[in-house]
Amino acid sequence: MKKAIAGIITAAILVGTTYADVNKTQSKEYNGLEKLKNELNLTDQQIQQLKEIKKEESKEMRNFMMKDFKNPFVEATKNGNFDKEVFKNTVVENAKKGSEIKAKYIEKILAILNEEQKNKFIKIMQEKFERMHEKMEKRF
Repeated sequence: MKKAIAGIITAAILVGTTYADVNKTQSKEYNGLEKLKNELNLTDQQIQQLKEIKKEESKEMRNFMMKDFKNPFVEATKNGNFDKEVFKNTVVENAKKGSEIKAKYIEKILAILNEEQKNKFIKIMQEKFERMHEKMEKRF
């Protein structure tokens, strides 16, 4: 059960995160891109492409959160009682939709990188999610 909860939480967190988090301010996003530029040795053209990809992703994620995201608690209590299955299904549905958006933009990011950059980016992302998972394990 503990692993299932951690998995759901990880999926939910995945919905809202990438190397340069879409919810951060522009200056923090710029700093994230600068760090990525240095670590991957990105060209100016690649940086421009990344900015556009992040802008599209941010817009699509915002639209999802404003229009399609369903509050699990509200959905689970529509009939006046708490329905555990509706709650769980709503959480999974939200995570699935969000992760589909995220996956689409990760593919776009990988498409603009050369092979060496892809390998470094994948390693960076793996390390980031390992750290995030370790933090979650400490909390649970």
